[in-house]
Amino acid sequence: MKRVIIGILLLSAAAAFGQIEKGDTEISFMGYFATFVGEDVDANGMGSLQLSYGKYVTPFLQFGVAPTVSFYTFTDFDGETSVKAEFSGSVFAHMNLARASRIIPYLTAQYYQFTFDIPEDAEFTDFGYANVGMGFKNFINEYASFNVLATYGFSMAPGAEGGIIMVMTGLSIIF
Repeated sequence: MKRVIIGILLLSAAAAFGQIEKGDTEISFMGYFATFVGEDVDANGMGSLQLSYGKYVTPFLQFGVAPTVSFYTFTDFDGETSVKAEFSGSVFAHMNLARASRIIPYLTAQYYQFTFDIPEDAEFTDFGYANVGMGFKNFINEYASFNVLATYGFSMAPGAEGGIIMVMTGLSIIF
């Protein structure tokens, strides 16, 4: 009997398809790790929590916004290290490569604007990034999916060399 119940659960989980339609709304709770890369950047990293809200204008195209809170370590000129929290945000467009499937891959384009508490005389103060990347949603049931996304962001600052790498994961709910 135990094997029959396990078999039914596995078959029902395997048949969990996400079906996205025009007008659907998606809310995602994502955590991510990001690191700035480039010639003038020391080793660094930051963890962030993001809540995103998106609306599907077609079954394949979604536009949205994502407020973010970032946590990072900061070493001041006296050598003291502290943990800081900053609020940032982004606007995004996702293009799904499938409409009704258990796993839906997608491409993304985003504009991220980070706001860091930096001295006014700092050499680099523009933390705006144009990101491109790819992700996938693995549906747990018809409405909820495990979401994974990786992006590379190009710095929008004039003369900047480098960018930002972001790896995100979390839960998405479509209604």
